[in-house]
Amino acid sequence: MELSHVAIWVTDLDRSLDFYEALGFERSWSFTADGVENVYVSGDGGELQLRHDPDRTTPIAPTRADTDHVALGVEDEAAVEAAVERSRDAGGSVIDGPHVVEPADAYAAFVEDPDGYTLEFVTSLEGDQ
Repeated sequence: MELSHVAIWVTDLDRSLDFYEALGFERSWSFTADGVENVYVSGDGGELQLRHDPDRTTPIAPTRADTDHVALGVEDEAAVEAAVERSRDAGGSVIDGPHVVEPADAYAAFVEDPDGYTLEFVTSLEGDQ
């Protein structure tokens, strides 16, 4: 079994597409069902489904109680740092800058996308030490 995709609600589809495309994702396909736009963006390892309902009246609240984070694997430590900069340039905010996560033997950073979802950029340090 493999993970197919992660679906997240977004408040502004164009803004979210711009943000994820700045990170290197590409729009792969889309459909509309019951008035909800579903746009898939893909990267090297999978897809994100961006869901947008222009008539939605309830707020989108991706709190840590609901969604902790979406982890995006990158090649190395430099790629983690570059992803953080691309995120910042595209309107994201840094939550926890690049650092070594010793228990996981990884190098990671956490950013927030325009709707408040936490993204982790992570690479394994296995063999690097």
